[in-house]
This record gives sequence, C-alpha cells and structure tokens, in this order.
Amino acid sequence: MDENRIKNMADTGGRRNEDPLTDEQKRQVVDYAVSLGMSEENIVFSETAITGYIGGIVDMLRVGTDVLPLASKSKYPNDNITLRGVIAHEIVGHRGADLKGRSFQKREERYLDEAQASIRAAKFAPGLSDKERIVLLRDGIMRLKDVGKTLREVRALLYIDER
Repeated sequence: MDENRIKNMADTGGRRNEDPLTDEQKRQVVDYAVSLGMSEENIVFSETAITGYIGGIVDMLRVGTDVLPLASKSKYPNDNITLRGVIAHEIVGHRGADLKGRSFQKREERYLDEAQASIRAAKFAPGLSDKERIVLLRDGIMRLKDVGKTLREVRALLYIDER
C-alpha cells in the first residue's frame, strides 16, 4: 500500500474496516439509508473520516470505511456491527432522536447518545436480522458498562420507547 494512501486512511485503531469501500458496498449503504428516510443527496462518502450522522440543519450522513466490521469477530460488540447495523444506528438511532429533539448534546453525555442510538436501532430499524439486533443491543449496553452505568440506571433518560 502506498504511503500517501496510508496517511489518508480513516484510523479506527484496527477495530473496524479501513479499506476503501467498493461501489457495491456504497450502493448497499445508499439503498438502506434511503429506505430509512435519509435523502440520497445528504449521504457523503469519505475514506478519511469515520461514519457519523451530522444533525440539525445539515442533516447529513457521512459514511467512512468503518461502516464495515473487520472480517474477524471480536469480543467487543461495536467491532461486529454490520453495514446495515451501522446505518441503522446512525439514522434510526441518532437521526431519529435528533429530529425529535432527544439527542444528548453535551460531550460528557456522549455515552448516553451512543447507547441510545444502538438501542433504538436494535428496536426499531426495519430489515435487520435478529443477530444484527442482538449485536446492536449488546453495543448499547456495553457503552453504558464502559462508564460504570447500567440500562436500569439511565433508562428514564433515553428515548428508546418509540421511533
């Protein structure tokens, strides 16, 4: 791999895919994102940035190479989330909560926003397999556990009972 390519890659710390997406993978992203209500014009691809939803008046889905997991399985649920699971996390999870004014904006509440997004995606995203839903739910719970919280402790704060 050439040195310029390496310098311009998204860095996932080796936890998710860092190889460029194929045209077919990009088409899968667009098709699923549009089916979830995202405008195709507001989907952008990047080989140097991580996947994320940018809310507010921007309303944009940025898709990085990390939309895909690594080929090998990991003990960390986030490492194993599929392309469809990641898109559901961003659109059903983050975008859905943002459109209802229920996102967590403070930096110290990021764990709540991420846990909420994974749990919302697991519960409400159409077209996911049971396995994809379980991995998303485990991811949400792990994000809470990583900061010493349980779902029972924060459930009342989360927007996870309706889409």
